[in-house]
Amino acid sequence: PSLASAFGIFLLRQAFMSVPKEMEEAARMDGCSELGIWWHIMLPAIRPALVTLAIFVFIGSWSDFLWPLIVIQDESLYTLPLGVAKLAGTFSLDWRLVAAGSVISIAPVLVLFLFLQRYIVPTETGSGVKG
Repeated sequence: PSLASAFGIFLLRQAFMSVPKEMEEAARMDGCSELGIWWHIMLPAIRPALVTLAIFVFIGSWSDFLWPLIVIQDESLYTLPLGVAKLAGTFSLDWRLVAAGSVISIAPVLVLFLFLQRYIVPTETGSGVKG
């Protein structure tokens, strides 16, 4: 459901619109099919937007609190945000445990971003068209 969000649709629409028409026209003149243009021209050109959307979708689903709270009945299956919230007692809160749980829950997001950050900087779009 997160891939079809309004933000995702808007982000990908703007990314597709930012690809110069000259690149599509040049590919058509070279005999490339519509699927070939989409696969070989458009997708590599919008890779930064796709990676950004993938990171946002992962962060949104990783830190989702309400849906797992509604669906999961067994406490042994709780996700990390639910587990961190469960650390808070009725009248007390151990801040060290909450901080440790927060660090553990942010680590996969940080690792994902570190692996994908090189794809975020757009360098290929402008390289095909002479200015």
